[in-house]
Amino acid sequence: MSTLTPLDLERPAQLGTPRRLLALLAAALLAVAWWQVIDAGAEVELTTTERAGVPVDLLVPTAAEGAPGVVVAHGFSGSRQLMRSTGLALAEAGFVVAVVDLSGHGANPTPLIRDDDGAQLTDDVLAGVDLLVGTDAVDPERIGVLGHSMGSGAVLRAGIADPGRVGAVVAVSPTDAEVTPESPGDLLLLAGALEPRYAAAGEDLLERAGGTVPAGADAPRRAFELIGGVEHVTILFSGQMHAAAAGFLAESLDLDAEEIPGGLPPIGWWVVHLLGVLTLWRTVVPLLADRGASATTTGRGMVGAVLGALAATAVLAVVNAAVDLTGVGGMLVGPVLAVWFLLSGGVWLWFGPRPPAPRWRDVAWAGVLAAVLLLAFGVLGARVWLPGVPSGSRLALAAAFVPAVLPWSLAVASTIQGPRGVRAAGWWVVLVVVLTAGLALAANVLEPLRFLLLLLPLIPVLLTVAVVAYLPLQRPWAAAGATSVLLAWLMAVLFPLV
Repeated sequence: MSTLTPLDLERPAQLGTPRRLLALLAAALLAVAWWQVIDAGAEVELTTTERAGVPVDLLVPTAAEGAPGVVVAHGFSGSRQLMRSTGLALAEAGFVVAVVDLSGHGANPTPLIRDDDGAQLTDDVLAGVDLLVGTDAVDPERIGVLGHSMGSGAVLRAGIADPGRVGAVVAVSPTDAEVTPESPGDLLLLAGALEPRYAAAGEDLLERAGGTVPAGADAPRRAFELIGGVEHVTILFSGQMHAAAAGFLAESLDLDAEEIPGGLPPIGWWVVHLLGVLTLWRTVVPLLADRGASATTTGRGMVGAVLGALAATAVLAVVNAAVDLTGVGGMLVGPVLAVWFLLSGGVWLWFGPRPPAPRWRDVAWAGVLAAVLLLAFGVLGARVWLPGVPSGSRLALAAAFVPAVLPWSLAVASTIQGPRGVRAAGWWVVLVVVLTAGLALAANVLEPLRFLLLLLPLIPVLLTVAVVAYLPLQRPWAAAGATSVLLAWLMAVLFPLV
């Protein structure tokens, strides 16, 4: 006969001392995380404005006067929020920083033009340059630009197009541009050690730009640096990357830079916040929830997951061969991914487990769980790496994505229902591998979903967070509704409008 302990969070328990201590620990994690994220910008004045229709976060150090300025541009599916850690690091070093939302991204409502050789994005970067030139705290003769991935191409082209105003360029995870030994001005190329494709692109750009050129030479400076232990996304939060970029820009733009503070970056404190929310939820909810009935259905569920992924990919491949799905629905990636979820989830439910009809308590718990997940991801995340509430066409797309994602989310929740302990963890590992492999297959076969290959490392994390929040309830419909809202929100705010 098994013995229940006060910390057995999968079953109803009494509000004993251990559970109270866990709740207090979770509350402390939340408080510290918020304090650290807010304190990270204490010495920097942040103003949100716009120039030529481009939304801009202007970061001005409190003591800035005649300082050099830097425009910071994100990559595909990025935003001002994603680049805020980089912007704050540069501002803390002494630069005035303009972090832009490129066309089709974040709060920029202008659709992204895909066939103009990057001219639109270059203009967006130059709009940021215009803003800095007209800012009192900035020396207009000392302007640099920094861009990541897609944004790296935009800042490279801006430096080539306007060398009179752009004196230094930093390209992080670089793409391509028509560089020469003379143009753009000073150039630093940065790539993560775990992103070999972009490291190779950086080495190629360096060679075409004339090879390594030290400071003090007659030609513009040229340098390439590999950032250890990071890939395409995590490079944005790397202290080594921030220090390399700030040091290069300081030397090129004649700034006696301040040392960038060390310690855990804002994204790290966001992770602490996420853990705090989940810990508090898992501590309290067993005292309140009347869990739904559990049934072991993992075997059938795994078969349904495989068949669903194969069927959805095959159907969309046939359709895409006849009609180009890129940009359907006015957005890249998101609408096609939503249809993939709909098809995959429908087949999965047909061959796998199907829960009974939902009851009003399932709906109520879905709302509560959705609020918890959005709190865990979005509230502090909007200050660190994620856009906030979708608006305009993004809001309409989010509403359409929820029912499209629901069958897939319901199949996930139904499949993992039942097992406990080590057995549950084992089944979950298998299911995460199956789901990640299914999305990887779709991304490799379907050009409109190719960008998902860069996001695959985040899929297990996202799903695990949702499942950790769901397990105390054992209500598939509640989990499905909440997960659908979370995924729909992420898809609506991340992918670019066209």
